[in-house]
Amino acid sequence: MFTFLLQITMVVCLGFIVYLFGRVVPRISDADIEKAKEQSLFHWLVGYFEQVDVWLLGLFEKFLRRFHVAILKVDNVVTKKLGRFRRDADKQTGFAVEEKKEEEASDK
Repeated sequence: MFTFLLQITMVVCLGFIVYLFGRVVPRISDADIEKAKEQSLFHWLVGYFEQVDVWLLGLFEKFLRRFHVAILKVDNVVTKKLGRFRRDADKQTGFAVEEKKEEEASDK
């Protein structure tokens, strides 16, 4: 199961790297697009690619915001657990064996 999760994580990371690489590649100027529209049969496809890029940007932003909220929730849970451990540690000052010996000694 662990290897499956590791493989899925690797594939998602590779896809993210390819997406980032695609965003870094130099953009084409508008003048070049107009020339390409005149020469190409697929000029209508450029508009769809721009819409998909805007949609992916919004989706990525929404994902990062939700991921940030999830991380903050996990942080709150961990902080509460640490607070409980600290309160329990203050109550319990010694080992259980030492406490039993002290109780037996006080009973005698």
